[in-house]
Amino acid sequence: MATEPVTLFAQESNPGRVVEVLRNLNAKFKVVGTDDAWSEIVVTTGGWLKKKLLRITHDPDYYSGQGWKLQMDGMRGYFSRFPIAPEQTKVLALTENFGFALGTVCEPDAGPGDERYEVLTAIAEALDAVWFTPSAMRDSNGRVLYGATASEVDPLARWPQYTPTLTGPGTEKDKPLELKRRVFDELTSLGFQPANSLLLPDLDLTLRDAQSLCMRLMALQAVFAWVAAPEHMAPTAALQSYIERNALRSAMTEHELEMIDLPRKESQAMHGNTVGWRLENMWALAWIVGFAKTPTLDACQISDEVIEAMLFDFLPDWDRNIAEFSAGVALRSIDDVIFMEYKFYCAHNAVRSAQMGGATVPVDFDPISHGGAVHERRHALTWALAQGDDWDETDLST
Repeated sequence: MATEPVTLFAQESNPGRVVEVLRNLNAKFKVVGTDDAWSEIVVTTGGWLKKKLLRITHDPDYYSGQGWKLQMDGMRGYFSRFPIAPEQTKVLALTENFGFALGTVCEPDAGPGDERYEVLTAIAEALDAVWFTPSAMRDSNGRVLYGATASEVDPLARWPQYTPTLTGPGTEKDKPLELKRRVFDELTSLGFQPANSLLLPDLDLTLRDAQSLCMRLMALQAVFAWVAAPEHMAPTAALQSYIERNALRSAMTEHELEMIDLPRKESQAMHGNTVGWRLENMWALAWIVGFAKTPTLDACQISDEVIEAMLFDFLPDWDRNIAEFSAGVALRSIDDVIFMEYKFYCAHNAVRSAQMGGATVPVDFDPISHGGAVHERRHALTWALAQGDDWDETDLST
């Protein structure tokens, strides 16, 4: 039995039924308000030396106003961070049918076997209610329907009669959870162990337009070439003309502008050892606009094969312009980009845990060098879906 704070949730609003149950139990209680419209009931148990109080609170405005939707969205978000299990989908669907809530407070705190839980059970059974506690959703008897630890699920727990029947294709509200399951299954098969508490994917995100994506990609191409390419492959004059003709400075960060504003040899000497990370950004962006080779989570940085295909076969030559390039690309579907971004977001979480000493990445995966590649690819994917955010302002939290 729980020893946590308990809130009861049911489908139908019936405050009068609570009073009726207490009378049938011959309970000692005081009602603030009328039987059908009360704000608080105080139930007293135990003797005068060991008096215990159970406060039950009720506010119809709580579940009839706009705040109720926010509360239910918050509850769904809370349970979406619990371990993935079949019961998770049922709990998330169940919250759609709640229309009544009762707060409870035990004074002093309740312990195992406390008689006040018997009162809560009687009320919950009469209302066909569930118990919401910080660690689990419980049935009317306090048995775990679904909790923070999958092994805690009680096979005897009884779901309310109004629990939706989940058959056939998932509903719109199920899709984020389905995507999370697909991603976690794939990452687990690769040896990554992201935290179950990660947020569900946002399926309402939109992708930046083709020109914005291509301009950022071409800006990265120019920065990389300025620092890393030999003169015969990227002549300085041609490269400067390419940047000016396509207004690529507007798509560069302050640090990148500093790099290309330095004399080329000086920039190469200062930044030649680090500019290669831009290739990881470029790979993800190039994939979004149609590059055939898909960014991976393998234990390596971008390969020479991918670099050559991207730089010499996919990206425009130095005499081309942004209008031609962006008009000719074929953007990935928003569903594909959201899936890829969420996969790298979850993998990034596992990488950061590994960098803190956790065993959350494959055995042959270096959390620093290989993890850096995951970070940079994720940066580009997240930026592509973060409308209005500057590159350096992209939220890369996990």
